[in-house]
Amino acid sequence: MTEAPTPTPAGQGGQVGALQTALAAEHAVVWGYGVVGGRADDALLPAVRAADSAHRARRDGTAALVHEYGGDPVVTEPSYALPFPVPDLRAALRLAVHLEEGAAAAWRYAVAATDDVDVRRTALTALSDAAVRATRWRMALPTTPATVAFPGD
Repeated sequence: MTEAPTPTPAGQGGQVGALQTALAAEHAVVWGYGVVGGRADDALLPAVRAADSAHRARRDGTAALVHEYGGDPVVTEPSYALPFPVPDLRAALRLAVHLEEGAAAAWRYAVAATDDVDVRRTALTALSDAAVRATRWRMALPTTPATVAFPGD
């Protein structure tokens, strides 16, 4: 008979807490993409809308997952503080990078906080998606390097 794996110190509460952290990050990212969209030109609007849509879907899926694990999903704040002024397109692109880096950090935390295969798969997918979007925004700036060695670090 094989023994069940010992859960990490995070345990069930860690999963819900990590998912709540990721959910709060997704709320902020969705809000932030509204700011990015307000400064984006016609050429970038489709990419902004696609990123916003992806984060809305991720947010809704994460809220459902928190509920599935017995938690009450955190709600969005009425507004969020911007990390810097966003007066133009270049600043909006920097904000998009910042948003994706924040999402990646939250999802990286979720990967480490769980032993649950489904939660870990969800977190890894979200981390990878955020890293790819951040790279695309860096390339649109352009800035170097376009990629980072450890997304979310």
